[in-house]
Amino acid sequence: MACIVVPETSTSPEDGWGNICPGRCVLSEAKILQSTSRIESTVLADPSVGPPYRESKAENGVTIFIPNWNHRPYLPRSIRSAVQALERLKEAGYSGELLVIDDASRDGSQKFLRTVQVLYEDAPLKTVFLERNLGLPRLRNLAMRMSRYQHVCMLDADNELVADNLPLFLQSGMQTGATLVHGLLIDKREGRMTGIRSAKVANMRLTAGNYIDAFALLDATKVLRAGGFVTDQRLYGYEDWEMILHLIAEEEEVVFVPVVMGYYHLTPGSMFAETAEDKGPPPRSAAPEVVTLLRRMFAQTGTREWDAVKVGRIYHPAVGYID
Repeated sequence: MACIVVPETSTSPEDGWGNICPGRCVLSEAKILQSTSRIESTVLADPSVGPPYRESKAENGVTIFIPNWNHRPYLPRSIRSAVQALERLKEAGYSGELLVIDDASRDGSQKFLRTVQVLYEDAPLKTVFLERNLGLPRLRNLAMRMSRYQHVCMLDADNELVADNLPLFLQSGMQTGATLVHGLLIDKREGRMTGIRSAKVANMRLTAGNYIDAFALLDATKVLRAGGFVTDQRLYGYEDWEMILHLIAEEEEVVFVPVVMGYYHLTPGSMFAETAEDKGPPPRSAAPEVVTLLRRMFAQTGTREWDAVKVGRIYHPAVGYID
């Protein structure tokens, strides 16, 4: 009988199993077959026709969403941090789920995720395997439509949550009704802290460049109502910037919680491999029409981009609004 042997816990994500299974696990083929009958997973050939989307979402919990496309080496770290965050939510009296959508990976991610399902068979883990690649913006929109909970935490496969702090972000979102709640993100490269991002309150300077990462807690219902993440190919890589500007234009509340939300691991596959606190304006090579398109949309609200008006607010559940 075939067996899958899981090595000892390791701190390195590259071993494929680091931080997933405490100690040594041996899974028989019979165990896998027995467990997968109880696992919630879906294979989608065409996401536009299924699965059924959740129109009514629970408020007292969080859906942690991990999109994956050929990021198998980093999945153990992000999944481990998500499972730990779900445990902290439960301890604080909240509910949660982990939703992983694989965007037609070809690096062995799908096989790995099926095995992880068995290891975490008692955790609220749901996986979706796409048969064709959709791209990150569509993946995020799909996750918000499928989520069981109103609040969705966007966790890229190569990043890591600070599990203890997720309840604070949920409490902030529930108490303020904010559409987007963000916190400090620590840049790490090869295990070393190299910088901080998403550390500023939203203001009109966002028209010059985005400094709020999509690694945040979103109210899925409100974001989808505002149009979700834009899928225009001309804005690929800037969809989070457009989404934040759009929320501000719709006068949705953006809240900054002054605690660490997670670690932004700077890897060769990261969209931003720099250590600056702000992403800053897009590089000139990003094409002037991208900037023009975003600023034109924003100008239609009647707000002048040079007005450095504070549109976000600082909040902490222990003290309320700080500004």
